[in-house]
Amino acid sequence: MRKFLLLMPLLAMLVGCQESLEDRAVRETREYNKKFCPQRVDASTTLDSIVFDKATKTKRSFFTLEGVADDLSAAQANATQIREALIAQTRNSPDEQKFKEAGFSYYFVYRSASHKDVVLFETTITKDDYQ
Repeated sequence: MRKFLLLMPLLAMLVGCQESLEDRAVRETREYNKKFCPQRVDASTTLDSIVFDKATKTKRSFFTLEGVADDLSAAQANATQIREALIAQTRNSPDEQKFKEAGFSYYFVYRSASHKDVVLFETTITKDDYQ
């Protein structure tokens, strides 16, 4: 019994040190960036970085499009299909399950490689979209 009483403060300290889901998201996105970004997704798409905004509980992914995909009018014409594909991708991602259960949002922005200040497409996907 005495040993248990001595361990109680240690156990309480360990439980108090557990990482919140938001802190985990910050850490995981930071680690992913260090290991993999920038990352070539396909012939015309590069994932530049991912960050997690704790205040809004939003995972933000930043992409650059080049070549044939670097076309504002095409992006605008296909915006609905692009958004639906991103919703499906988010909905079907097992790696995001814990974050989706917590109601996190996902922001995607695609910028032009030829005109750095031009946003070709952006959208936010919320819990209402992926459930």
